Amino acid sequence: MGKAITTLEVDGQSIEVTSPNKLLFPDEKISKGELVDYYRDVAGFMVPHLTGRPLTLHCFPSGIAARGYFQKAAQEHFPAYVHRLAVASHSGETVYAVADNAAALVFLASQNCLVFHPCNVLRDRLDRPDLVIIDLDPSDDDFAKVRHGARLLRDLLPALGLVPFVKTTGSRGLHVVAPIHRELDCDGVSEFARKVAQYLVATDPMRFTMDINKKKRGDRVFVDYLRNGQAQTVVAPYSARALPCAPVAVPIGWDELDDPELDARRWHIRNVRERLRDLGDPWRDIHRHARSLADAGETLASL
Repeated sequence: MGKAITTLEVDGQSIEVTSPNKLLFPDEKISKGELVDYYRDVAGFMVPHLTGRPLTLHCFPSGIAARGYFQKAAQEHFPAYVHRLAVASHSGETVYAVADNAAALVFLASQNCLVFHPCNVLRDRLDRPDLVIIDLDPSDDDFAKVRHGARLLRDLLPALGLVPFVKTTGSRGLHVVAPIHRELDCDGVSEFARKVAQYLVATDPMRFTMDINKKKRGDRVFVDYLRNGQAQTVVAPYSARALPCAPVAVPIGWDELDDPELDARRWHIRNVRERLRDLGDPWRDIHRHARSLADAGETLASL
């Protein structure tokens, strides 16, 4: 008997999904077919956050119970509608996949990609980020500390002339980001983010740390500014995570931080579509709010 295959039509492209009944999240009985359907359904909300960005793919061909792998290079068998983008680095050149359309997103999901990690740069200026990112990564499950950090950033960034946005990571923390004009290179943006992290830690050193060494963090929240470095990535809005219950990284409104039921895994692939139908994407116009980091850096230095 041959291998089971289903075919999806997405934006005029026929995409074959092999082994659609294979369980990728065995405890929840979430199959590969269900995951692919999820990405098809949220593509309209997710693709705008991926368009033009080099992608690192986190793939799990045997499901989350087995070890997955990270894939940067686009494979030769990827169809033409999965666009390519050559990125030079110290170690050579890597040709990344780019999901500029719904068919590309669905195809990559059909290749056992569970998690999508885009860079914060676009194809036309690969050295100039358009987002500054602060990752609040807790050392334990005390989400109150993460909320507190996000609120501090919500107050700080507008004082620097920036417009902050927030999303759950689908893991344990929150990402606070601000759209920026593409004026500074990755090093410059990373240096600005480092100073923001320093400010946060100085404000409350009992709750926050910049220490990369996990053993030295104790129960403090790691304020990770390193996501802004060259070729660094961050989990995409509406990407699933390779964790029990298939949680999803979800942009939220700032008022939702007050919801006592909020945590980083509040939404998963079986309930986030209802949210999107009711509320849409809080980040749909995020880049209309881009601001200059040059002035922001000067203001921060004076605080």
